[in-house]
Amino acid sequence: MSLVPPLLALLAGAIIAAQGPIYTRMTQGLSHPLNTTLLAFATASVVLVLLHLGTGTALPKPAQVRALPLWVWIGGVLGICVVLLSIASVPRLGAAGYIVAVIAGQLVASLVFDQVGAFGLAARPVTLQALAGVALMAGGAALVIWR
Repeated sequence: MSLVPPLLALLAGAIIAAQGPIYTRMTQGLSHPLNTTLLAFATASVVLVLLHLGTGTALPKPAQVRALPLWVWIGGVLGICVVLLSIASVPRLGAAGYIVAVIAGQLVASLVFDQVGAFGLAARPVTLQALAGVALMAGGAALVIWR
């Protein structure tokens, strides 16, 4: 197996860990979490447009967009939720506490998603080994949060 995917995932984790403190600082300067979220998504939109133009990527055809299931549109809303929740959590938990709690939540949710085959995934039964891993992670999260 190539090391590239795990290294990319590690980079994604580092980026996610940086977002919470960045959004917290932005909120201190902008006075409200909604201002921070708006600025973050506006900046992301500008960068995406520039990337799109710079790479010459073709826009999706209207038929492609219409063919998507309605539930995929919640992805952007979930992104807004993540920004707002990080702004509320990071000052109280710190960056490490926030991230371990996020990862614990991701693990629990991903087990449920795998079990039921959510979002177009193939259903994968949850094993005792996976449950034990999540329990260990939750215990680790508790140790980091309640120092």
